[in-house]
Amino acid sequence: MRLSGVCFSTTLLSCSLVCALLCISGCGRHSGTSDDTIKGPATVEQASRVLDLTTFPLMDGAPANPQRTVANLSYSVASNVKTVFGFQKKKLVEKGWRELPNTSVTDQSASGMFARNGFIISVSAFPSGESGKVLVTLHNFGNVNLAKLPVPRESKAVYVGDATAMYVTSASVESTAATMSKLIMAEGWQPYGTAGDSSYFKQNAIRLSMTVSSAPAQGGKTMISFASELMSADLPAPEKAEELQYSDSTKELSFATTGDENAVADYYKKALAQAGWQPTLDKTVKIDDNDTMIFRNPEKDMLTLSMPPASDGKIRVSLQHQSAAEIAELERQIKAMAPTLRKEAQAREAREAAEFAEAHKPFPKVEVTLPDGITDVEQTKDEIKFKIGNGKAKAVAEAWRKQFRESGWKENAAVVQAMAGSIALSKEKQSLTISYTDTGMMPAEIRLSAMGAELESSTR
Repeated sequence: MRLSGVCFSTTLLSCSLVCALLCISGCGRHSGTSDDTIKGPATVEQASRVLDLTTFPLMDGAPANPQRTVANLSYSVASNVKTVFGFQKKKLVEKGWRELPNTSVTDQSASGMFARNGFIISVSAFPSGESGKVLVTLHNFGNVNLAKLPVPRESKAVYVGDATAMYVTSASVESTAATMSKLIMAEGWQPYGTAGDSSYFKQNAIRLSMTVSSAPAQGGKTMISFASELMSADLPAPEKAEELQYSDSTKELSFATTGDENAVADYYKKALAQAGWQPTLDKTVKIDDNDTMIFRNPEKDMLTLSMPPASDGKIRVSLQHQSAAEIAELERQIKAMAPTLRKEAQAREAREAAEFAEAHKPFPKVEVTLPDGITDVEQTKDEIKFKIGNGKAKAVAEAWRKQFRESGWKENAAVVQAMAGSIALSKEKQSLTISYTDTGMMPAEIRLSAMGAELESSTR
C-alpha cells in the first residue's frame, strides 16, 4: 500500500536492511526481562496493551484521520526532520520505551529503534517530497526474539540483531529450506504463504519471514535470514491456501484455493469461533456478486469474508478486519454526509425525471395542406410523399415554403428549380425538409420529412 506517494509500511526484507544499519552485529535484544514481558508471540490484544498506534499521539498539523493500524502509523506533516523525530521519541519514552543504540538523526533523515516488554519498534522521518513536509513512519516488529529461533546445528551467525538475524550453512538451499520449515513449524509456527525464496509463518499476531537463498558473498554457502512484524489483525488461513498475501495497511488477507465456497466458509466458522467470532448468518449471501459472510466478536469488531465467482478452477478469497472504532467512524462519516448525499440524490432524481419527461413528451404537430390531384400518397408521422402531375412540384414546394415561414419557421437553406429542389427549415428543436423532382417525363415526386415534429395532413 502507498500513502501520499510513499510506502505505508516497508516490506519485511526492507525492514531487515534498515535495522541492520541501526544495530551493531550481535547486539542482541535490548528489551530487558521485566516480569510483564509477554511469553511467546503476542496476540493483537497483548500487543495493543503495550502500544496501539491507532491511538498514538499525532503532531500538530497532522491529517485528522491518517491511515494507521495497531502495528503501523505513517503520515506527512509540515515540519523538519529533527523536530518530527524528536516528537515521536519523546512520546515513546513517556510510554516506557527504551531507545536502542545507533539512532541516526540528520537534517535530511532520522531513524531509530525502541524496545519495551520484548517488542521492537522502528521510527523514521525524512522529507516526503512535498515542499516543507516530513513523512514519519512507525512500524512494530513484534516481540519475537529472532536470536532464539531454531537453525541447523552447523549454521554460523553472520548477524543477529533486534529486527533481523542472518546465518550461513554449507548445506544446499533446497535441503536447508526443507529443514528450516520443519524446525520452525515444530516451534508452533503455521505456514502463511511464500514469495520467491521467502516463506512466511504466523503464530498469533506475529508474521515471521524466513528467507533461504544462495549467499555468493559467503563463498556460495546458503544464507538463512529472519525478520518479523506485528499483524494488526489475526487472520488465519487454510493450510492449502495459495498465492497468500497479507496487507497490514488494510488488514486484509487474500489467497486462492481449489476448494469450494462452502468449504471455505465452514473453515472460517470453525477457525474464528476459537477466537470468539460468530457469523451473523449461517450461509453466505450475495453482495456485489460475491459470496459474503460477516463475522462479529463480542467487542463489535467485524470480519468480512468475500469470495467472487470462481475462475480457472480456483476461488479467490478475501478476509478483511474492521475494528469497532473504524466501523463507528465510518458510520459517523456516512451520517455526516447523509444530508448532502440526500440533496444530491434528490437533485439527480429531479434532473433525470425532467430529462425523461423531455425525451418522452409528444412531438408538436405540424399542419400540412395537401394539394389536389395527387396520387400514390404514403404518410407516416414524420414523412409524407406523393406524386403529382408534371410541372406542378415547384409550385407545391413554394406554397409549403410560404406556409411554414408565415408560421414562424426559419429557412436555413433552399435550392428551388424547375426540375428539382430542396428546402430546409427549423423551429426550436424541430426541423422540416421539402424535396422534389420534376423531370417532365413522368409524374413529379414530392417528399416532406420532419424531425422532432409530427405531421398532420389535410386537403383543400
